[in-house]
Amino acid sequence: MEDRTILNRCLPHIKKATSLAAEILSFYPMKAGMTNDSYVFECREGTFIIRIPGKGSEALINRRQEFQVYELLKGRGIADDVVYFDPESGIKITRFIAGARVCNPQSETDIAACMRLLKSFHDLRLEVTHVFDPWERLLYYESLWGGVPSQYADYPERKADIRRLHLWTLEQPRDIVLSHIDSVADNFLFTPEGRIHLIDWEYAAMQDRDIDVAMFAVYSLLGHAEIDRLIDIYQDGRDDRLQRRKIYAYIAIMGLVWSNWCEFKLKSGQDFGAYATGQYRFARDYAVRFSEFTVQGRR
Repeated sequence: MEDRTILNRCLPHIKKATSLAAEILSFYPMKAGMTNDSYVFECREGTFIIRIPGKGSEALINRRQEFQVYELLKGRGIADDVVYFDPESGIKITRFIAGARVCNPQSETDIAACMRLLKSFHDLRLEVTHVFDPWERLLYYESLWGGVPSQYADYPERKADIRRLHLWTLEQPRDIVLSHIDSVADNFLFTPEGRIHLIDWEYAAMQDRDIDVAMFAVYSLLGHAEIDRLIDIYQDGRDDRLQRRKIYAYIAIMGLVWSNWCEFKLKSGQDFGAYATGQYRFARDYAVRFSEFTVQGRR
């Protein structure tokens, strides 16, 4: 059985994390993610999730940097409860939370709770030694295509637009702190006890905190009105139009970053369908929306 083969691969790591690896009661797939596969296993010590990096993820994720982030977050009650992390393989074991659910991006109550958690995390002003550079990532993912052109005929124009937006953001007031970068609705975990954990810190690095709001929007494929409402909730009564315009720019930029990521995955045999085309659409539409929006008023 495939699960048995995977379990045998995981056993050395499970033995390091728990003392009862030989007494595993169950082991079954939890989900196949965009970058990793996850399995749930149960033993007398409790129930755990083991994450196994997927094929090709070594070209996308620096596991030592991820390990550094988790070490920094340890004991702060923000991240998932990690009991084992191997920075060489990227295999991670966390405690399973029964009855937990992810954020519903259509619920304003959920969104407000997630934005509060993001703010409280950013306000800690944590620092690591690595930086997330959107333009560098965009070019890097493009380089992984192996010389094959983009599937989008107007890609050169979109890339030029995003380059201009990126340079504009560098000239704006920015608050550089440890940011999650992958702060999507599915990574906010609501527990039955009413707590929220922000999980999956693979891309976390130093960057302007407002980029995390953009990532929430692009992954959830929110519409224009929904994104404006998201920013309203994030601003919590303020009317910071420059910040809004900057988030529009980040939405366009990150749309093309993740579109290029999706194109690499497509060339590797994984098709993310509507998510992939949605990312490219954000790059196109929000470059226009950015240009049409002024800090004096909305259009």
